Amino acid sequence: MISPFGCLKNKYYVLRKSFTNFAAVSSIRQINQHIRMKNIIITTLILLITHSIKAQNYDLITGGAVNDAAIYTQYYLAPLERGLGWAPSGGITNFTSSEHKLALTFKLELAAAITPKDQRSFNVDKIGLQEFKASDPNNSIAQSISGSQESIDLETKTTYYRPSVVYPFYKEIPLAEFKSAQGSGYPFSPLPILSFGVYGFGTHLSFRFLPPLHPSEEMDVSSYGFAVQHNLDEFIKIMKDWPLKISLSAGYQYFSLTDHLDIQPDKTKFGLELTDDNGPYDNQEADLKVSSIPMQLVVYHDFNGLTVYGGPAYTLTNSSFALKGNYPVYAKDPFDNFKIGVEDISDPISYERSYNGFRFDIGVNYQIGFAKINASYSIGKYQVFYLGLGFVFF
Repeated sequence: MISPFGCLKNKYYVLRKSFTNFAAVSSIRQINQHIRMKNIIITTLILLITHSIKAQNYDLITGGAVNDAAIYTQYYLAPLERGLGWAPSGGITNFTSSEHKLALTFKLELAAAITPKDQRSFNVDKIGLQEFKASDPNNSIAQSISGSQESIDLETKTTYYRPSVVYPFYKEIPLAEFKSAQGSGYPFSPLPILSFGVYGFGTHLSFRFLPPLHPSEEMDVSSYGFAVQHNLDEFIKIMKDWPLKISLSAGYQYFSLTDHLDIQPDKTKFGLELTDDNGPYDNQEADLKVSSIPMQLVVYHDFNGLTVYGGPAYTLTNSSFALKGNYPVYAKDPFDNFKIGVEDISDPISYERSYNGFRFDIGVNYQIGFAKINASYSIGKYQVFYLGLGFVFF
């Protein structure tokens, strides 16, 4: 699998240059060029996600092991679902210096949730599969979406016969054989976001979103949400004289990815018999939804534009995945050991789950004039690195 992430370093250079020179921009045309460049960076990161999920091997379904395919998919996609759920915790805390009652903000944000090592791979022979197994018992470690670009051989326990020229003139072979899905090669889930917000009376309200993107003809990606933060010293006046002040922040983020699939029975497979009742298979899609509610108690101190903050936090996540449409499934012919048929099944996989937990965030917010930078790090089940480059308009 070829990842687009190799060019990301150069694109970050372009972003830094854009950030430095923004103050000199005076025309609408030049501003639009900067926004287009940011969209290029966001699209590049989305390609990493979509390219990785494309590696999922839905051919497991055609092997006749629908329940096994559901179990396997949950282990494979777990880091992506959890990472996209925890990543929005970065960026819900903001500090804006302004003598005006109201200020508008714009930010380009990037958060990356690091997958724990024990979730980057899994043993296919120990996750409760009933029909599929590793072809080599000594090589049964498959990769999750955050794992390495490696695969192992899988096969069904159910077998059928293939003719042979030697006695007993047939060979018993698995009903289906596949390669496991490769990982992306990157142990993190990136989430790029554009945000527009308003600051006033000690309160930050920002709307965070990705416009609908189409990294390929088969994929649709979008995300939207909001974050709100209130500095308590705005209403508790005694806090204004405290060296350490307190604020509360929370947010909501929704992520949607739809992959339009094309899973067909292998017509070259020996002994395969199709009927007029099979198909069509033109309505297949994989649908991933992730929602997140991060919350945080923030303790901070301002050093004349440089704000250092930290505090305990909690993240609530919910994810769902479904394979929708009509799919072919191999089935052994009970009357002929040398033949296999195809049965059709609709909407074979659907599950929903959550992954909640505490975290501790530390970060810095620096503002000089109308430009500011915000960086944070979250310690928890999933470590989250966050960087935001923004502008303040009075």
